[in-house]
Amino acid sequence: MFEKRSDLVRFLAVVEAGRIATAADRLAITQPALTRVIARLERQFGGRLFERLPHGVRLTALGDTVSGLARRILREIEAAEEVLDAARSGRTGSFRITASPTWVETVVPAALARFHEDCPGIEVRVDMASRQEGLRLLVDGESDLHCGGIDTSEILHASLRRERFLDVTAGVVAWRDHPLFSRDVSNEDLVRYPWIDFCREPSLATLLDQLYQATNIRAKTVVQTGSACLSVLNGGSYLALLPFSFLDRLPGQFIRPLPAEVGRSRYRSGYVVRRSAEELPPFRRLLQIVRETALERSG
Repeated sequence: MFEKRSDLVRFLAVVEAGRIATAADRLAITQPALTRVIARLERQFGGRLFERLPHGVRLTALGDTVSGLARRILREIEAAEEVLDAARSGRTGSFRITASPTWVETVVPAALARFHEDCPGIEVRVDMASRQEGLRLLVDGESDLHCGGIDTSEILHASLRRERFLDVTAGVVAWRDHPLFSRDVSNEDLVRYPWIDFCREPSLATLLDQLYQATNIRAKTVVQTGSACLSVLNGGSYLALLPFSFLDRLPGQFIRPLPAEVGRSRYRSGYVVRRSAEELPPFRRLLQIVRETALERSG
């Protein structure tokens, strides 16, 4: 099984295209040749990988499993080649990072500035993501590092390693000139303003349910985002549930914790890494810098 890398690439091309003919055109091979590849894989895996439809193909349950494994295997092969390439030529390849909103806006930029002083030739791609999405991308081999989020001590995939080093307090935050800073905040105040949900982490839905039970008024979530920066809070009447760590490091310090106990929580945070990426010395240096930067900014 999984004997030929080229077969996996061609199989995934059919998955993406949804049609064998379309995939064959993209791969610059004949349709019969691609059909033979799929047939060979189906013999290897002992079952049908695709359900034939009138206008294309669709993955079977077995095919869906093979698709996930194939993507992970190809990504691991790519990572291994990067390690060997680095050993032979001194090049270091590229890294992919995901992080929660406050980490993306504060810790990650500062860490990358330090990192590129040591390793200026490395390409780093950064995306905002919830912890759940970050872990999925790590398992699928589409990311090397996820920073932030609530570490619940869940069992991780064997290919991943966690490091928890930060105690975090989260709660309700708002623009620094929000009207609620001028008085004691009640539950009724909190449900009368619109909310922003950043990556659903910490769980805003849980807090809003608590407020509904206390007030019988349903607060409105008007913005849900995992990609927009925290500046959407700037100058608006929105409220949000976010970790307090690093807020004082945002440019302009425009977000402040509201003096409200409701929604307050404490948890451990840090990062999760793909073990294979740690074989690269520059990646280990990146981890060290991210950890140091986060701890400096939490003080």
